[in-house]
Amino acid sequence: MKRRDFLGGLAATLPIAAFGQGMPRPIPRAGRRIAPLEPGTILNASGLGAVTSYLVVDLATGQVREAHQPNLALPPASVTKALTALYAQRYLGAGFRFDTRVLATGALSGNTLQGDLVLQGSGDPLLDTNRLAALVAEVANAGIRRISGRFILVENALPHLQNIDPDQPPQAGYNPGISGLNLNFNRVYFEWRRADNGYAVSMDARSNRFKPLVDMARMEVVSRQTPIYTYRQANGRELWTVARQALGNAGGRWLPVRDPALYTADVFAALAATYGIALPAPQRGGVPPGARSLGESFSPMLTNILDDMLHYSTNITAEVLGLRASAAAGRAAAQLSQSAAAMGRWAESVAGAPVGSYENHSGLSGNSRASAQDLVRIMQSNEARTGLRSILRETELVDDKGNGAPVPGRQVFGKTGTLNFAHGLSGFIERDGQQRLAYAIFAADMVARANAPSEEERPRGARAWLGRAREQEQALLRRWAMLYC
Repeated sequence: MKRRDFLGGLAATLPIAAFGQGMPRPIPRAGRRIAPLEPGTILNASGLGAVTSYLVVDLATGQVREAHQPNLALPPASVTKALTALYAQRYLGAGFRFDTRVLATGALSGNTLQGDLVLQGSGDPLLDTNRLAALVAEVANAGIRRISGRFILVENALPHLQNIDPDQPPQAGYNPGISGLNLNFNRVYFEWRRADNGYAVSMDARSNRFKPLVDMARMEVVSRQTPIYTYRQANGRELWTVARQALGNAGGRWLPVRDPALYTADVFAALAATYGIALPAPQRGGVPPGARSLGESFSPMLTNILDDMLHYSTNITAEVLGLRASAAAGRAAAQLSQSAAAMGRWAESVAGAPVGSYENHSGLSGNSRASAQDLVRIMQSNEARTGLRSILRETELVDDKGNGAPVPGRQVFGKTGTLNFAHGLSGFIERDGQQRLAYAIFAADMVARANAPSEEERPRGARAWLGRAREQEQALLRRWAMLYC
């Protein structure tokens, strides 16, 4: 499975939806290029003026070019990840890498390890089944087929958290648990197909090379209309039910895992069994004295991790990096909100003024708040101008039909963020490769968010609302690129 396919559920994008008659078409002026729309026209056309905050500032002079309710605090969504990237750069360093190790105590007698086997994590959010299989191979290559002692999981590099945001639907794959041992972005693949007596279902940790079945997560198909999914934990297992009426002939989707360390151990044991290695039930603990390394698996370096995180907007990566950065800064936290608050205090010291309040490091919370003014303060800092320059993605400028409409010599870079009935974007506008403007645009309908059913991943009206917010955003960006850059 290609990486883009694997991550598709984490960073799905929606097409721009038409609303009303769309943005009015700019009128050409005699002898000049097409004039950009006026701000009032843009806001009126979207119908979102009352719930929009934006600000654009000249980076050379600090002059405010345009603003609309710049201090209106709204959920920043995944725009938060730009701040998290800066925080991780500051406290972890560009060369930082996560390390997952398999260790052993005791001597090998025949094919039996007379001691413990240890799987130790550092929180690597990119550990996948392929890399875990390589660690299993190291155990097999050492000649081990049985162990007389314990199979120990070491996950204390990070706190064990059941989810990122408790307000999300239970089946949201972008809202998994977190621990010091993570695997496959802490998601398990649920697959179903119609069979003679109903449905055949399976739960696995597939990759492009392996498809180990998972025992710690189980699914039951039940006859009901709603809810589509239910979830509970019992006897060390994660137990799901799904509504029969919601299934077609066949399909599959990634579901979140709440106990990532146990999930990792389950997959490790399934892969070990293919070598004839029998492992006892896993136990949580620390690394025993005298343990020796059998193998290690390293993540890419931080710069590559950040580039990946901002491109795919992976929530678990942001949370793990934020927690590790807080620990490195001497602010180790047991909860995401505590770590995010530490990040906010650091950002305030960098920007020289308040920069919002954050519940976590990914933006997956409707309770975080930031304004356009807050994000522009961050973007004006030297840390942001240098640290985000190579990892922010270019935002394509399009017209009201969704067709490419570049402004010659100008490029827009930014981090976007989307929740139901909330959308934002913040970054830089460049001219001929030079940063000229810092901007932020947020829009959020808090009434619609409050009224949206909590069990629905995409409530009615959310897609159309997002289309309006994105079209408004595009019109503003085209205006600023043409007039001020």
